[in-house]
Amino acid sequence: MVADWNDSLCFEYLMFNEIKNFQRTDFSTSIPFRITDHNYGDHVANNVFVEYLHEGRVQFLNSLGYSEKDLEGVALTLSELCVKYTKQAFYPDTLRIEISATHFRPTRFDLFYRGYGQSGDLFVLARTEMAAIDVSTGKPIRMPEAFAKRIAG
Repeated sequence: MVADWNDSLCFEYLMFNEIKNFQRTDFSTSIPFRITDHNYGDHVANNVFVEYLHEGRVQFLNSLGYSEKDLEGVALTLSELCVKYTKQAFYPDTLRIEISATHFRPTRFDLFYRGYGQSGDLFVLARTEMAAIDVSTGKPIRMPEAFAKRIAG
């Protein structure tokens, strides 16, 4: 059976609701918007949020002594990205990103992101699925047990 449009909308609603209400934050960082982040609509461009999610993810991994290229000997690649924009952002605001690691599976895990402005306005909700890969083959590989234990608490 093929899922219809309503099934997809229901899934997205549940996913973004879970992200919004997730109780744990593993890492947070603040990134000031740049004037060059504005688009022709005179607000921060949507693609900029994706770039800042990436920056937040890199900072999160660095805080644990890892990188996307070396996580206990394997690399991470982004295999899925879901973003919900909730409010326009403008320069000179600052984006505070909260990141939570969750849904650990043998070769993958999810990161939830919540992005807020200085006033507390929610700008963005997102989920990335991160997959462990063998750098030499580019194929999925088991998530290192030491990382999974450390990150899952």
